[in-house]
Amino acid sequence: MRHPSSSLSESDYRARIARTRQGIAVAEAAGIMQRWSIPVGAFAALLGVSERKWSRARAGSADGLLSPVQSDRLLRASQVFDHARVVFDNDQDAATWFSMPNHALLGETPLSLMDTDAGVHQVDDVLTRIEFGVFA
Repeated sequence: MRHPSSSLSESDYRARIARTRQGIAVAEAAGIMQRWSIPVGAFAALLGVSERKWSRARAGSADGLLSPVQSDRLLRASQVFDHARVVFDNDQDAATWFSMPNHALLGETPLSLMDTDAGVHQVDDVLTRIEFGVFA
């Protein structure tokens, strides 16, 4: 299985660690949610917060930051979103794939599994199999 961060160099790892610790801007996170057409509830779950807490964060300060844990979850998921963009050649087809039940994921949608590390790895593994034509 291809790990979502397996293509990172040492300097990329260091930059990701620093960015995670600093926190991702809420506005940037909201942009990711919009870009991938992720429903509010699913995005809140991906971050590990309630829908209400995410809505309050979005309504708060323009320069507000996600916590390091939330930032880590978002960066981990973003790498899989980027992998999907490569596999499907565009954001729209990738976003659609994330919202469709998938046989290889036992009928779950890929997006519904992105709230756990194990789910992220499983979704990335399915993307790798699609990428290389291994569907079983």
